[in-house]
Parts: sequence; structure tokens; C-alpha cells
Amino acid sequence: MKNLKLLFLLVSISLVSFSCGSDDDGDGGTAGGSGVLVYGDTEYQLKSGIIADYGESFDGVYNFDVSLVDSGIRIVDGEAIPTNDTFSGVYFELFTSNSQDLEEGVYTFGNGIEAGTYSSAEVIIETAFDEDYEAFEINSGTFTVLDDGSSYEFEFEGTTYNGTSFSGYYTGSLVSVDYSSELSRSAASNTTKTKALFN
Repeated sequence: MKNLKLLFLLVSISLVSFSCGSDDDGDGGTAGGSGVLVYGDTEYQLKSGIIADYGESFDGVYNFDVSLVDSGIRIVDGEAIPTNDTFSGVYFELFTSNSQDLEEGVYTFGNGIEAGTYSSAEVIIETAFDEDYEAFEINSGTFTVLDDGSSYEFEFEGTTYNGTSFSGYYTGSLVSVDYSSELSRSAASNTTKTKALFN
């Protein structure tokens, strides 16, 4: 199962060639936005995120993963890591009929691979990037794409398996990476859906 930590590690591989011309010894800049994750009674301010294109999963259904965190994302020695020592956020594995981007609309929790659904999803609370972490798996709710393109607008809500409710929103740019060449899927070049990913 893909999860937030794995997604950050995969991003680091994809960004090596992209970040060669930038400052590999420190912060390379970040895509960013603003938003809130409410988990139980606690609020976390979302600041950045990643969208990963995994290409066609099954018969005209395409997989995009979205991770949103309360930290910036920096590039250090070609590795994408959160700028905070600990971070919180959400992760959704989404399926759409659009091969280029997430379609606008409401995505619901489902066990199969169908357009307009998400299957694997987690809430991650106050974890360190370089350690194992406890993720709270999501088992119900919705993820709504209100806007896509050069900037995104998302809303989400639901519950986790431990019975805790969550909700939130995010507006802004995302780091965009392409893993569609996995499993013999056709690959496209890496892009960023932000005006200035690296300053």
C-alpha cells in the first residue's frame, strides 16, 4: 500500500534530475498553499502538497495520489522532505477517468478501482519523516476537487477506522510528479503545477 512516507521517498527519486540546477545543499523552494486539517478537536494548518500521476490503473481509469501536509517541502541532496521535524497531513489514492489530471467533482470511499472513488487514504498526525509512524486509515467520507490546473482547491471529510472524524480544505499549488511509467504504463515528463516551485 502506498502511503505518505513512501510518496515522499518516491518524489525524491523523481526530483533528482529536476533539482540538479538548484541548491542541493539546502532549501530548494516549495510549492505551497493554505488550508486546514481538523482531526478530532485539533486543527493543523496545511501548507503544501504533492500530486503523483500513476497513469492508467484499469480500462480508462487513472490513478492520482494527493498528499497534503502542515509543512513546507524542501529538496536536500535531491530528496524531497518536509521542512518541519514532525508533520501532519492527509493522503488519498484517487481514481478518475481523466488521464491528464483529477477531474472536478466528489470522490467517495470505495474498495474497488472506479472513476470518482478513492481506495487507500490516511490521516497522519505529528510524525517524523525518518521514523516509522502510525497512520489512521480512512474508511468513509468524501474528497472534493473544486478546481484543478495550475492551482488546486480541495475539500475533504470523513472518519478513520478508530472512529475519529476529520475534515478540511486546501487551496494552492502542488508539487507534481509522474510515475506513469511503472508497470509498463506510458511515461510523460515531470512537471510542476505551480508558478515557482524553486526560487
